[in-house]
Amino acid sequence: MRNSMPVMLFPLLCFLFFIISILCEPNTSGVCNEKEKHALLRFKQALSDPANRLSSWSMDEDCCRWEAVHCNNVTGRVVELQLGTPYDSDYTNFTLGGEISPSLLELEFLSYLDLSWNGFEGRPIPSFLGSMGSLRYLDLSYAGFGGVVPNQLGNLSTLRHMDLGYNSGLYVENLDWISHLSFLKYVGLGWVDLHREAHWLESMSMIPSLSELYLSDCRLDRNMVSSLVYANFTSLTVLYLSGNNFNREIPNWLFNSTSLVALGLFDNQFKGQISECFGQLKYLEILDLDFNSFHGPIPTSIGNLSSLRFLDLDGNPLINGTLPKSLGLLSNLEFLGVGGTSLTGNISEVHFTTLSELKVLSIYETSLPFHVNSNWTPPFQLEDLEIHLSDNQISGDFSGWLSILSSNVVVLDIANNSFSGQISPLVCRKTNERSKLEVLDISNNALSGELSECWMHWPSLTHINLRSNNLSGEIPNSMGSLVALKALSLQNNSLHGNIPSSLKNCKVLALISLSDNKFSGIIPRWIVERTTLMVIHLRSNKFMGDIPLQICQLSYLRVLDLSNNSLSGTIPKCLNNISDMATRPIKGDLYGLEAYNYYEYYMESLILNIKGRDSEYKKILRYVRMIDLSSNNLSGSIPVEIFSLSGLQSLNLSHNHLTGMISVEIGGMEYLESLDLSRNNLSGEIPQTMANLTFLDDLNLSYNNLFGRIPSGTQIQTFNPLSFFGNAELCGAPLPKNCPKDEEETQRPTEVGENREFPKIAWFYIGMGSGFFMGLWGVCGCLFFNKAWRHAYFQYLDDINDSAYV
Repeated sequence: MRNSMPVMLFPLLCFLFFIISILCEPNTSGVCNEKEKHALLRFKQALSDPANRLSSWSMDEDCCRWEAVHCNNVTGRVVELQLGTPYDSDYTNFTLGGEISPSLLELEFLSYLDLSWNGFEGRPIPSFLGSMGSLRYLDLSYAGFGGVVPNQLGNLSTLRHMDLGYNSGLYVENLDWISHLSFLKYVGLGWVDLHREAHWLESMSMIPSLSELYLSDCRLDRNMVSSLVYANFTSLTVLYLSGNNFNREIPNWLFNSTSLVALGLFDNQFKGQISECFGQLKYLEILDLDFNSFHGPIPTSIGNLSSLRFLDLDGNPLINGTLPKSLGLLSNLEFLGVGGTSLTGNISEVHFTTLSELKVLSIYETSLPFHVNSNWTPPFQLEDLEIHLSDNQISGDFSGWLSILSSNVVVLDIANNSFSGQISPLVCRKTNERSKLEVLDISNNALSGELSECWMHWPSLTHINLRSNNLSGEIPNSMGSLVALKALSLQNNSLHGNIPSSLKNCKVLALISLSDNKFSGIIPRWIVERTTLMVIHLRSNKFMGDIPLQICQLSYLRVLDLSNNSLSGTIPKCLNNISDMATRPIKGDLYGLEAYNYYEYYMESLILNIKGRDSEYKKILRYVRMIDLSSNNLSGSIPVEIFSLSGLQSLNLSHNHLTGMISVEIGGMEYLESLDLSRNNLSGEIPQTMANLTFLDDLNLSYNNLFGRIPSGTQIQTFNPLSFFGNAELCGAPLPKNCPKDEEETQRPTEVGENREFPKIAWFYIGMGSGFFMGLWGVCGCLFFNKAWRHAYFQYLDDINDSAYV
């Protein structure tokens, strides 16, 4: 009997195995659930899909094979909808929109829903999403939703990931519901307005499994930071509260979150000292505190954060003291930003002892001079993105710093220092890999030597700024190999020769500044045919010849400065074709004047002479519209067309040989702030239409042949008389010379007053006398010629007399 038991069980086991294999057989047929297919088609019908992304969604195809649809391999039920717009697509034309159909409720096993980076144009988040009980992942970020966040989302008890961030006008009335999501690990509410919810911290701290919390730009303020001494964030590894307005000291509960790996508190107006308690966050890898109002020293305890890779304290102008030497112990540090602070003292080799991983160094606008040994070899190579050492007191031979560069550097900004030595070691430096350098700014230093023929080693360069150094020689032909070059600034050096024709290969050039050098020859035709140009800055050189007519083709031109050269001929009449000067000076397109990078963007700057003084224009360069043709040998009249450039803010044609009259059309230059036509041979009267120039606050018409009265009734009378000197026949305020008619009126003020008053008095008496005469004779004449009236009148008088006696 015992031996027969296995024999009897074997068929039974085989049968059970067969049944189980049938029930559990994977759905390899590719046929999805029909009910869910129809639900998805109704969902598609309610959407707008301009790029036809859902073209595979049709009745003829298995829905498990549709684009963005994922089914369970065993059951064939739809478990994922990945409908987020791909990052590498044309976002504008590729987004989904329209309505979100409730047919999604029929997808009973849907656990993953991604609608991010779409365009739902302010439509509210559907409240029925709160009934999709199987959801574990919900991403509605960057999707254009608006309105109130529905409380029904609190019913998604199995949710692990929820991102509602960066929509258009989402707000929360209360967050009590979020505390019900006990399995939630990721919460993204960036840009969601939370200012109505004062207890956001308590609600968030009740989620025991919360690991990542993103609350950037949520309109949180100092009145909404809980006074809780301890918040239950034991699992929290990532916290971003940037872009709010806390305007207070960092709350103590933050330092109890000892599991933090990334902490972003930038741009919050946090104040007070940076606490030594940061040293307790031993797992911290990212600490971003830039652009706040912290004061006092950098705590030395930060040197204990052995895992720290990113430390940014930029833009805290009240941080002072010295740079702690303990920062040199952060062997994993890749990014160090202490720019825009009030740190003092010296930076030495000690600060970089173990920083072998350092890739980005930002120390702009500080008083931290480098004092390192000339033969010091840095333990790091700055390679990832940007090097910002501008506006410091760094001195010494520039070539000694080349060892910190790698081919991966994108921005090298060491402007406004005291670097010396030859520039050729940098330009002709060879690397084994292709250079990625896009921005090279070494302006305002003391570099010398020639611009060597090695620029072909820097094919990615888009911006070159070598302004205000001691460079000499000619522009090398190899610069023409920089086909991506957008801005070239060599202002204020000792360069000479002609502009090489090879630069015409730079077909996207937007800015060329060669002013304050010794360049000669004619202005090359290729410059004025480069239609991408926005700035032509060639002042104070030795250029000669005519102004090329092709300059009128530069519709994007905003700054044209050809002053202090030896140009001759006439001013082109077609300048009114420069459309960017003929419209209101708004921000406009900045193509070529800036370079975007990972952490910030680089903005070009120019030294311009406007209103008689040199000033640096950087952030407001985008608004500048100017023409300066002064100090040349130009002749002829001022073309009336130039006065149709209504967006122009500064016009300087002084120190030429211009003749003719100032056109009345000048009154149409409504945004003109500065006008200098001095030291020419202009004649005629100053047009009365200049009274329309309400923005004008700098004017010079001196030393011409103008005559007549200076227009009155405007701010023109407030200008210094020197603005009109040298015009012998000009008169009227603000000049001390009166006009002839004014003198006649001032000679006989009393007589004129009497003559004006006399007719009024004389006619008054004449009228009164004639009226009395006519009235008297009208009565007496009637009594004299009418006997009946006469008897009645005297009878009436007798009756009155009798009654008086009675």
